[in-house]
Amino acid sequence: MNSQYKEKAVIRIVDDDEGFGDAIRFMLKTDGWLVSYYSETGTFLKKDDPDVPGCIILDYQMPLVNGLEFQDILAHKGYRQPIIFLTAHADVDMAISAFRSGAADILKKPVSSEILLEAVERAVESDFAFRQKDFRIVRYQEFYDALTQREKQILNSVNAGLMNYQIAQRLGLSERTVETHRANAYKKVGVKDLQQLKEFLSHVDI
Repeated sequence: MNSQYKEKAVIRIVDDDEGFGDAIRFMLKTDGWLVSYYSETGTFLKKDDPDVPGCIILDYQMPLVNGLEFQDILAHKGYRQPIIFLTAHADVDMAISAFRSGAADILKKPVSSEILLEAVERAVESDFAFRQKDFRIVRYQEFYDALTQREKQILNSVNAGLMNYQIAQRLGLSERTVETHRANAYKKVGVKDLQQLKEFLSHVDI
């Protein structure tokens, strides 16, 4: 586990059982995590910042909405943090629905500290990995948008399988000019060969 994760991530607990919530919060804080506890889903939505990485420990049996319903609400509001369900009421249908909607884990109450801490570590690592990938894709788009129109034309032609001389004929340029534009574009977007170029272009809006 990267030590920086514990410095940057927040573990959210959403459970109407305040005694249980306090116990889980104490367990996580003792292990070095930053923790926020909410006894109501409405309070969570008002106070939590979805841009802060981490994960959500969510009780299934809540007073106003159950865990699955709240999972859907979070998804519609743009939450991407992995959700760990903690419940004494799990069944097969509930588990299938939760996992289909992207739940990271479903743990049955009471849960041991070892099992919960392992689940939290997996969930937080998953969240950071997703955010890093998302950030990389944003950067890819910025790199692509910074290219000149000619460089974009040439990279897309290379990606389509055309050779330099074919691109030159199509665009009315010399082959040497195409080679220069291609080399400059490769350098700008940080690729070295066709395979890397294809990977790069697969993540951008052309």
